[in-house]
Amino acid sequence: MCYEGGLRLERIHIVVAANNNYVKHLAVMLTSLFEHKSENRPASIYVIDGNLSKENKQKLLHALKAFQKELVFLTVDDSLFRDVVVRYHLSKETYYRIAIPALLPNDIRKALYLDCDLIVKEDIAKLWDVDIEKYQLGAVQIPGKVLRYEELGIPESSGYFNAGVLLLNLKKWRDNQTSEKVLHYMKKNPEKLKYMDQDALNAVLQNKWLKLDPKWNYQVHRSHHQRFEPAIIHYTTDKKPWNSHHNPKFKDEYLKYARKTIW
Repeated sequence: MCYEGGLRLERIHIVVAANNNYVKHLAVMLTSLFEHKSENRPASIYVIDGNLSKENKQKLLHALKAFQKELVFLTVDDSLFRDVVVRYHLSKETYYRIAIPALLPNDIRKALYLDCDLIVKEDIAKLWDVDIEKYQLGAVQIPGKVLRYEELGIPESSGYFNAGVLLLNLKKWRDNQTSEKVLHYMKKNPEKLKYMDQDALNAVLQNKWLKLDPKWNYQVHRSHHQRFEPAIIHYTTDKKPWNSHHNPKFKDEYLKYARKTIW
């Protein structure tokens, strides 16, 4: 248990998911996260294992050795996602975030899910400390014009969030059987799912999520809508800083942390 000024500091529970194609980028993201996180704030990292090789697990552990952080590897039952669609550059690992409430112990009531294709530029504790007690999750609304409202039956007043950064109220998810509802929606409405589980999450959780400060999920491909300094840079779409031309400012941020990993 960690204290500061006589006050107990709540442990941060961070969940990620990766396969062998993305493990390097996960190491880069976590390096950026821990370089900015307050040293006195305890944190646990859980990696939902997308069949990572033994070699890649060792390299990932080595990447975090400098921060004296251990990883907990979690295994998800792939049969849960047997009948769901996979489109575009996305992989089945994107669905794993839906299983987080069941994968973590019941005494963990809150978790922060992060995609691998991110760079963290501020202390993640500031995001963790956002109060979501009344909501099932906190997320950043996608900026600009979104064409998913009519297709998914979502009122525009609810907004539509990007699922790459999710502050999850695990207690509410468990109490409301949210994971089961999202899986049911995906299996019953495959024709509606352009963005896979992100669409399903928005459809099921409309008006049940807190709109976070947009700086916590700065979506690079929509940067023309965003005029602020990002706390998290999110390389959305299939055009990543490691496989295509990018705004030099954002690409350099990725490369800066990539050079610090074993890869």
